[in-house]
Amino acid sequence: MSLRKTNYTRPVLLAATTLVVAACGGGKSGGMQPQPMANTAPAISAISDRSVDQDTVVGPIEFSVTDTETPASQLTVTAGAGGTSVVPADGITLAGSGAVRSITLTPFEATTGTANITLTVIDGEGVRTARSFQVTVNARNASIRDWTLSTFAKTESDEATPMNGYTFSQDADDPAIFQPLISADE
Repeated sequence: MSLRKTNYTRPVLLAATTLVVAACGGGKSGGMQPQPMANTAPAISAISDRSVDQDTVVGPIEFSVTDTETPASQLTVTAGAGGTSVVPADGITLAGSGAVRSITLTPFEATTGTANITLTVIDGEGVRTARSFQVTVNARNASIRDWTLSTFAKTESDEATPMNGYTFSQDADDPAIFQPLISADE
């Protein structure tokens, strides 16, 4: 009986070498193809919440947009207001085309409340990022007396005040203007 020792190391080593060569691109297929990079989402800088008195335009408020794969000039920015009772859709204006953009908000006249404004940036592959901030429009404590004084109590050098198609100006040096008013009361 012959005890011959079989060497199994050589076929195993050959099989392992073949797998490594094939995995590293040593085959006829031209090698491994690089995996496409994952598209990262674009970014929008933070915008702090705003608080203004009624009948006041908000902005322009600057913000920046960036993306790893898409140039800033090719990023699309949209904006919308949550609910349209404070800021109407046509009261939102976006400006800018590069990395620095701006938004201006014109709330409804004589309206108070809070609006949630959402900015969305979209890159060339359609990946989006949204960021929101709040705008609070406060009631302005204005009286008829204050309005009347600011409208009519002017000096001659002040600008004339247009109102409902009429223009009001002050002419304190001409008492003849006031004489008919005084005579009518007597």
